[in-house]
Amino acid sequence: MRWNLFLFSTFCFLLFPGCRTGTQSLFTAAGPNWRAQQGQALWQPRKDLPQFGGDLVLARDDVGDCLIQFDKTPMAILSAQTTSNRWLIKFPQQNRSFSGHGAGPTRFTWLYLPRALAGEPLPGKIRFALKPDGSWSLENSSTGEKVEGFLSP
Repeated sequence: MRWNLFLFSTFCFLLFPGCRTGTQSLFTAAGPNWRAQQGQALWQPRKDLPQFGGDLVLARDDVGDCLIQFDKTPMAILSAQTTSNRWLIKFPQQNRSFSGHGAGPTRFTWLYLPRALAGEPLPGKIRFALKPDGSWSLENSSTGEKVEGFLSP
């Protein structure tokens, strides 16, 4: 019985690896159709963790592909890529990356920043607020993850 369970578990592990992958990139963010904005952001990964700041770059192309980079010099904290039907997020300091199809899981609030800034609908757990000074706030009400920042026009 144990041997059958081991074989079944191994088969499932190989067949259904989940959303963690070794994907390097969904696209190359270069060319005349790309527009980049730079700014600053504060990120609180969870409500029980402290907030920290860093440099933010958001690049978009005419098709809707987006690249997000959040760095705290000299470290890359995270990078994310979204397309109309795929997503990828990497945490280089932890040597972890996740990817999948669709809009992405709400546990990665960063994936929803381009949609929020474009005024598109967001999942119920994700809240976006544009402030009078041009800054914004994006928050996941279930995890407490929060991103606040501003981008150059």
